[in-house]
Formats: sequence, structure tokens, C-alpha cells
Amino acid sequence: MNHPALEVRDLRKVYPAAVTEDCPDGEFTALYRESFTLAPGGSLAVVGESGSGKTTCARLIVGLERATSGAVLVDGVERGRGRTSSARRRRRGREVQIVFQDPYSSLDPRQRVRDCLAEVLTLHFDMDARQRDGRVAELIDQVGLDERQAGALPRALSGGQRQRVAIARALAAEPKVLILDEAVAALDVSIQAQVLNVLADVREATGVAYLFITHDLAVVQQVCDDVVVMRSGRIVERGPVADVLERAAHPYTRRLLASVPRPGWTPRRRTTEGRPPVPSGHPLPPVSETKEPLP
Repeated sequence: MNHPALEVRDLRKVYPAAVTEDCPDGEFTALYRESFTLAPGGSLAVVGESGSGKTTCARLIVGLERATSGAVLVDGVERGRGRTSSARRRRRGREVQIVFQDPYSSLDPRQRVRDCLAEVLTLHFDMDARQRDGRVAELIDQVGLDERQAGALPRALSGGQRQRVAIARALAAEPKVLILDEAVAALDVSIQAQVLNVLADVREATGVAYLFITHDLAVVQQVCDDVVVMRSGRIVERGPVADVLERAAHPYTRRLLASVPRPGWTPRRRTTEGRPPVPSGHPLPPVSETKEPLP
């Protein structure tokens, strides 16, 4: 029987909170008993605005937080909750890996790229030095880095290169599922495209399944097969990417789509009406409420 690469069943997360009008019971529900599946080798996007619950969902799946209720299954096997042995934690690391938005904060600033990858291989696999060196070289090539970058410290790399290192490190454990939590959000558009192309090539070569946590619908359209739309901790729409983006059924999804800038769009300038006077010596530029191109 073929199991989904990832299955989320009735996942719920409640945080304690101050008693307010919005939280009369002193609890804040970040995720309401939601469920979805990710096919082997598939690519699923979880989209929504900040506070929609998508990152909470990712943290629960990877094990960085404990769910209030519900279950997470990888390849048909439930990921255990509570305290686990070091051996079990290593096995879980080979099931699901995560790449965060800021790669610099997740990399050891004193560790060279090659050593960073070798450390993961030493932890998860029984390899001799020659096998390990060969696998490190393969990972470096797979994400589009070269030998000079392999010997560099994180501070010597660009943001896009550091993100490639973070992806290579996650892939070193050979996970069934790779979670990408806003993994290209902080990159320039041209660098985003390069990293997304790398991810597409890696998926084709390895069969790893992707779970994209993102607010960027352009990313969804480029690299994902299916999409789940979240709002305030609930899934409001789901389906194949083409269907959801072209024929959105829920008003919230339609608002998300309408907020994406389109060709020919120019921002409106803000007016100074109602603002306090500017101190002398700091004149304001002319303002306008028209959509004329900015100078």
C-alpha cells in the first residue's frame, strides 16, 4: 500500500494567553483540527497572511513544538510525541527536515560549508572518510555551489549561496519530506528564481516531497502541484494550484490573489494630510494622490 509522504490528521495547537475580549478563556487557538496530505515526491504549498497558522503548522510537523491534539504521519508511520531517545531523534531527522527563511541564523558562523555537510553525514550515516567526502561533493554540486564556496565560512557567502547551503544540509539527511518555511522570501527576485530552479532539479533527481510555507503566490505557481489556503488557523480552500489560482472559490483566496501587484501597477503616493508639521530644514517632497509614475 502506498502511503502519503506526509499526512496531517486533525492537528490542533492552543497557546495560553492573557484573558481578553478576544481570548475570554485565556487560550489562543493557532490551529484548528486541520488535515491535509502530501503525496510522495509531491509539492504542496500552505499559503496565507502572517498569523494564519502556516508556520505553526510547519513547526508542529517537524517537531519543534508539540501539538495540543492530532497526529503527524510520515510514510504511514505516526511521529511520536513526548520524550524520545537520541537514536529516535536521529531517525526523525531523516524523515523530515526544514529550511528557514534566514539561513545565516541557522548556520554555524565558525564552520565551513564542507564541514557543515560532513557533520550531518557523520550523524546519520555509517560512512568512511572517502565516502563522506564524495557525498559532500555531490551535495555541493547538486545545489549549484563550487569548491571555493565549499571551503568558505557563511559570512563569506551571499544570501542566495547561504540558502543553498541550508538546502544542501537538509538534503544530506535524505529526508522524505523537506519543509521550506518562507525559504526564498528574503532573497532578491533573480536569486529567488535561481534557488527555485535548484529545488525543482533536486526534487526531480531525488524524489523528495516539498511542503512550501509561503505568502508568495508566484512561488506557488512556479514550483507547487497543490495548495492549501489558511486563514486564522483554518484551511479555507485547497486543490490543485491551477484550479485554486485561476478559479478561487473562497473570498479570502480571491483577496489574496487581488493583492498581488500586476504589470503596469504603480503605488499611490501618501498624502501628508493630518500629519504633524515637519521641522524646518526637512522639507517634504511634493505629494500626489494620482497614479502617475514616480520620478
